[in-house]
Amino acid sequence: MGWVEDSVTFRGAIRRSGNSLVITIPAELSQRFLLREGQELVIYGLSRKGPEFEGSLQVYLGCFVVHEKAPTTVFMVKVSGDKLRHFQEVVRGLEAKYLPSNVNISKLEEDLVKVELVFGAITPTAIRRVRVMEEVNSAAAEMEFALVSSGFEVVEKAIVEKIIEWRIIDPAMLSKASYKISEVVRWRWEI
Repeated sequence: MGWVEDSVTFRGAIRRSGNSLVITIPAELSQRFLLREGQELVIYGLSRKGPEFEGSLQVYLGCFVVHEKAPTTVFMVKVSGDKLRHFQEVVRGLEAKYLPSNVNISKLEEDLVKVELVFGAITPTAIRRVRVMEEVNSAAAEMEFALVSSGFEVVEKAIVEKIIEWRIIDPAMLSKASYKISEVVRWRWEI
């Protein structure tokens, strides 16, 4: 996958600082990439020859890694083989109603299925408001009732806080988020 040129560009000048040369990064770029003072980076010298010789400096920040603490409901449900399709429909209905950021379904044994509904603020395409634990507790009780009402036996129910790692999030999504998510999100550039 190739690089995509960012919409924010600027013209600058190289200055001297002691024995080094420095370049100023404008506020727009530092906010867009969530840069911090003292952050490590790698600088590559690039050149190409065409009709003329051209030079470039690439400042490589690394991979943007986000860790999100998200409340997660976990259900262990008995589902016989002939009811698996109906079970998936019920879970899709719960997903449409409660809008979790992620749903994981896995079959553990012959008739035991584990369903995790993650109620995080981050999705691959947007930032949502942070869900409070009381809201997730209420939703979990309603989801358990919906599963039991649909003829399934809920063997175990738990609400846990899970750490989700994201490596596909553009830092601009976090810097421009309309919701305060700093309490549940930690991020870093990883070289």
